[in-house]
Amino acid sequence: MVGYVLILAVIILGGAIATVGDRLGSKVGKARLSLFNLRPKQTAVLITILTGSLIAGSTLGILFAVSKELRDAVFRIESIQRQRQAAEVELKTALIQKNSIESDLAASQANLSQVKTQLAGATKSLKAALTRQAQTQRLFKQLQARYRQTQANLAQVQAKSRTLQTEITRLQAEQTTALRQLQTAQGQRQELEIAVTEIQTRLAAAERQKQALEDSIATIQTQLASADQQRQALLDQQTKLRSEIKTLETSRQRLEENVEVLLLGLRRGTISIRAGQVLAAGVVKNIDSPTKAQQAIEEFLRQARRNAIILNNPQNIKPTDQVIQVTTADIDRLMQQLLTGKTYSVRILAAANYLQGEANILVVPQAAENTLIFEPGATIAQIRLNPSKMSDEQILQRLDALFSTSNQRAIEAGVWPDPVSGTVGAFDQIELVKFILALRNYPGEMEISSIVPQAIYTSGPMKLELVARQNQKIILRGG
Repeated sequence: MVGYVLILAVIILGGAIATVGDRLGSKVGKARLSLFNLRPKQTAVLITILTGSLIAGSTLGILFAVSKELRDAVFRIESIQRQRQAAEVELKTALIQKNSIESDLAASQANLSQVKTQLAGATKSLKAALTRQAQTQRLFKQLQARYRQTQANLAQVQAKSRTLQTEITRLQAEQTTALRQLQTAQGQRQELEIAVTEIQTRLAAAERQKQALEDSIATIQTQLASADQQRQALLDQQTKLRSEIKTLETSRQRLEENVEVLLLGLRRGTISIRAGQVLAAGVVKNIDSPTKAQQAIEEFLRQARRNAIILNNPQNIKPTDQVIQVTTADIDRLMQQLLTGKTYSVRILAAANYLQGEANILVVPQAAENTLIFEPGATIAQIRLNPSKMSDEQILQRLDALFSTSNQRAIEAGVWPDPVSGTVGAFDQIELVKFILALRNYPGEMEISSIVPQAIYTSGPMKLELVARQNQKIILRGG
């Protein structure tokens, strides 16, 4: 029972020391401390070696403190061997004496008949010899007992030595495992350091974006202050305008008479580019340098310039004329977004309405991370209807409601709508008519779903497919 308690105590003490050593090595590695002018990694290895040595030392100390036999076996092994050798020499001497005595006894018995006259003296000598023989036999028995005890002690020492060697081998294996775990932990720490560096880089980029937003907010606040000033000026003009109302009232009649002419002129107006109209669009990714970001922005601006020239048809345009204008703050903000290395959807929008022939068109860049919004086959919206009880116009109204709901949900999910039309896509009208006519072939109530046949990202556009189901079974597709 004492042996089991001793083994359990050694195991618990070894585990506790190994845990303390591991935590101490981890803290030394994380703090990057250095001992004896060693590198942090070598210092951590030194701590591990010292911990292993402490485990071995504590194990031997406990064994020596508890087992006196083990101490004697380890520290007095040479003395015991010398005693054994001396006992073997004494045993050999006693055996020689015994053989000599037995020879003498045999000779005495052989010559017994011849030495009757010397019987008294011989008897005395015989008694003395017998006494010596008894003493020799007692000494021989003692030597045999000591020899057996020595053999038993030697067997115990050998058994304890084998146990100790097994424990040392196990501790060495645990030390090797601990070293491997330490190397794995060091590799994981290096990976964590790399991840921390990447996060710090992203945080720096976020700080730059935050600074750009703060600059934009300051600009907007300045614009708001200017707007307030303009509002005050307008309020000042309000009194003056009221005095002019009577004059304008007299002209109203004449304007109403010519309203049809004016409306016709408006319908034939010369606005060629509307505010928010997309002049260039595309997706960029893997931007890892300012040079690549600059090249991508210049390509978008060239595309916007070409489309603006086609739409606005300015006169006497030269190849070197810029045609489009963009603020430096907008370019810097767009470049900072692209330098994050993510995939972005970029659009160049017209900042205002422009009449045909104008050669200076202000544009505003717009960028957002081009993330996956809808997986292929995702259902966007659903309606229920019974085509057999509805007219074509009623069916069309319900499908228009389905399209409107799908459009709104797509915008809410993050798909970019067209700034002018406010839609994320258009459904082919011919396919819609075919779908409505085909519904007439299926009587009864059914469920119409709008799904996306392919993945939809932020940049859009979103193409829809109409799917009709009855009793959870697809009966018709269109799109």
